[in-house]
Amino acid sequence: MGFRLGVGGRLSDGELVEAYRKEDKNAWDTLCQRYTHELFEFFNGKVRTREDAKDLTQDTLIEAMRNISQLKKPESFRGWLYKIAHGHLAKYFRDRRKWWISEPTDDGVLETRASYAAPTDQQPDNLVIAQEHLEIVRRLGEELPKSEREVFRLKFADPEMPQKEIAKILGISVDAVKTRWRRGKQTLRKQLEAKYPGEFTYLFK
Repeated sequence: MGFRLGVGGRLSDGELVEAYRKEDKNAWDTLCQRYTHELFEFFNGKVRTREDAKDLTQDTLIEAMRNISQLKKPESFRGWLYKIAHGHLAKYFRDRRKWWISEPTDDGVLETRASYAAPTDQQPDNLVIAQEHLEIVRRLGEELPKSEREVFRLKFADPEMPQKEIAKILGISVDAVKTRWRRGKQTLRKQLEAKYPGEFTYLFK
């Protein structure tokens, strides 16, 4: 049986999730219609091509559909969906080695696509070193306690992501985001100073 919209309104995300779990396929179609363009715009502002944005949008929705039974709070669907989206965005950058990457632009100038840029003159050797540095940081970040690791992953995938957005995705307060990010940076700084003295002084200022 299909779902029905209330008079003068529409079903919430949570209601649509519940309907889909009861095998109402139209409910999922409605969720896709609701979020496809929004997700595309999110990815399109961060990746290189519109085709990449389309692929990431599709991958995000497919993963959400396959794992929707794991969503404990149906009403938090949007935040959960964006958590999946950020995971795919992180994988996109990782697969294409864009943690630190320099690519020729139309005028041949090398540009660095990361706000964690090291203070280098962007010569090839320095760019390789910078890329290796960020990969080290990423690996260490994956060893942080879960609460700090969640914030680190989102911030690492998109350094410009507002703390309010991170808080919404994770279902925590902005103060909690600040605290976890600060603790995570302190932990990473200590580890980096111990293992690589003097090499990472430019990070996490």
